[in-house]
Amino acid sequence: MLTYDPFVTTGGDLYALYERLRDEAPVYWAEETGAFVLSRYEDVASALADTDAFSSDAMRGVLMGAPTGKGEERLPRSDAIGMLVSVDPPAHSELRRIVSRGFTPRQMAGWHNHIDETVRMLLDAAPTDEPFDVIAGLGARVPVRVIAALVGADPDHEDRFRLWADAATSVMSGSARVTGMQNEEAMAMMAMAADLGERIDARREEPRDDLLTAIVRAQGEDVLTREEAVGFAALLLFAGTETTTNLIGNAVAALLAHPDELERVQKDPSRISRVMEETLRWDSPVQYVFRRTTRPVERHGVMMPVDANVTLLLGAANRDPRKWGDDAHRFDPGRDASGHVAFGFGPHFCLGAALARAETSSALEHLLPRLRGEAVAGEVEWVDSMQFRGRRRLPVTLSTAPTG
Repeated sequence: MLTYDPFVTTGGDLYALYERLRDEAPVYWAEETGAFVLSRYEDVASALADTDAFSSDAMRGVLMGAPTGKGEERLPRSDAIGMLVSVDPPAHSELRRIVSRGFTPRQMAGWHNHIDETVRMLLDAAPTDEPFDVIAGLGARVPVRVIAALVGADPDHEDRFRLWADAATSVMSGSARVTGMQNEEAMAMMAMAADLGERIDARREEPRDDLLTAIVRAQGEDVLTREEAVGFAALLLFAGTETTTNLIGNAVAALLAHPDELERVQKDPSRISRVMEETLRWDSPVQYVFRRTTRPVERHGVMMPVDANVTLLLGAANRDPRKWGDDAHRFDPGRDASGHVAFGFGPHFCLGAALARAETSSALEHLLPRLRGEAVAGEVEWVDSMQFRGRRRLPVTLSTAPTG
């Protein structure tokens, strides 16, 4: 019997299940979550691009239990509290135009230097006489330290930022959905909001050359409210860290499982970008997003009524043979992976994609020359999330850092 639910199914068996969904039930009803599930590439990409028929307010409705619009009605921008992923055009366009000030080419150039310095610092401290955990020692630390710097925090406070990000992930798409929010998680999320709010207040009084100043500085009428600025910064913190951490870990795990590909990229570092894009396609860090139908929508003979929640399975779409050919299940950095939907598609294409790519590229560039061809044996532990896919641990052996 075919059984799938976005808030129940997790772990290493996902892709065989996705194959059955694509072939047997391309429009599947997940009873427990109360959502239709689309798994074929064409259906997922089309829904991502169609903001008229598929509203993003389901991201708040399903993940946070917050109100959504009804039918063609869209919630006002104020209800989105800066959460770009949960607001539709034209309000989405307004918000994105404002926060994009913090992601200019000039600022990107500055990020690259800081990212490389961070990666080198972490790997210089890596042990060679015992296993090195790629996740704890690199993947989980790089994005947190970078984002801490972007919001003007001390990168050495990374443990606190990571705690906040993990708490938000657990509450929205992890075990806390089953157990209920515990006091520790509630305190972490309150502390995150308070800390970011204080930093935003400080930037209004004394601007700096950083991301927070860029998004709160008024330019005509284009400005975020305090609540919107806090919401966007919180989204960047938890979504940005989880995505990059999982991408780094998934890429290294894929190379370890395919030693011929590891050898190729070690000999030719120019292949790193291909490895990264194929990892995004083959083992997507974000497995799904939600949408709400604003009117009845028919797919494959199934009518989804107005105001239905719809799960768009990015991870399934990215392995659909109808798009990628009969070898879609293979990890092949030699293929053209352009068009994957790991970062979304259309108006909601991930604003932080360039940052995630820069962090992952730097991590692989400096790690791979020292990576020996196998992982330390052990059972895979997955992160506490059904929406994000990544490993909690990935111990490897490293050679001595090159000198000179």
